[in-house]
Amino acid sequence: MFQNFFYKYLLIFSLIFAYGCSSKNKTIFVEPKTTIPLERLYTEALLNYKNNKYQDAVELFEEVEKNYSFNTEWASKSLLMRGYIYYEVSRYVESLEILKKFKMRYAGNKNMDYVEYLIAMCLFEQINIIALSQENTLLTERQFKKIILNYPNSRYAEDSKFKLDLIQDQLAGKEMYIARYYTEREKWGPALVRLNKVLKYHETTVYIEEALHRLVEIHYKLGNIPAARKYASILGYNYNDSDWYKKSYNIVENKNLPTIREKQKKSLKEKLKKIIKLQ
Repeated sequence: MFQNFFYKYLLIFSLIFAYGCSSKNKTIFVEPKTTIPLERLYTEALLNYKNNKYQDAVELFEEVEKNYSFNTEWASKSLLMRGYIYYEVSRYVESLEILKKFKMRYAGNKNMDYVEYLIAMCLFEQINIIALSQENTLLTERQFKKIILNYPNSRYAEDSKFKLDLIQDQLAGKEMYIARYYTEREKWGPALVRLNKVLKYHETTVYIEEALHRLVEIHYKLGNIPAARKYASILGYNYNDSDWYKKSYNIVENKNLPTIREKQKKSLKEKLKKIIKLQ
């Protein structure tokens, strides 16, 4: 009985072993992976982008990178297109990540001035409102300065200069915002610090006239009349037709200043009299 059991066990084991061996020797056929031609894949991605199918375009451009060496021109173009598409749809964080990757992979690329400009624009679009932190504003300023310094003949250098002017207004606006805050609470010392920053670092911005007037106003309240007159004179010399100068003049002279418009009206009236011979 035991012998019959042993033979049955051995037979089953042999069958299992034989099946295992045959499985090992069996040829396994794998369907070859179908590869879409590179140019067709890239063209299809561009077509999706032009038809505003941004997500489909991004996925196809990413496919180009995965299936083809990143040393090819197609791969670099695809990576740059992904960065631009994310910028266009206001996904600036993703765009910045891709553009930084582009810089690492293709440091000597002929379009690097454009890449740096696109990075600057991603930062520029995220500049906070005046009342909030300006760290990103400073970072953006450095990026545009980098473009002007490293690519002075680039087509993006001129616009970078224009953007820097806007950024200066933004930074000056922040200082004026804080200066007004302190002025309203009669914290004259901190207010003067902020106003002097506008004079020193942002003299070409739209806030310079108001800053000079606030200096006149605060110094007059503090009893420092010579300083008030000094800033009123600077304001009058440079911006004698501005409303801020008129307000400053009224403070230091305690009288009304004839406006430029009134003078012009009087002059026009006199000319009219001569023309119609009513004098």
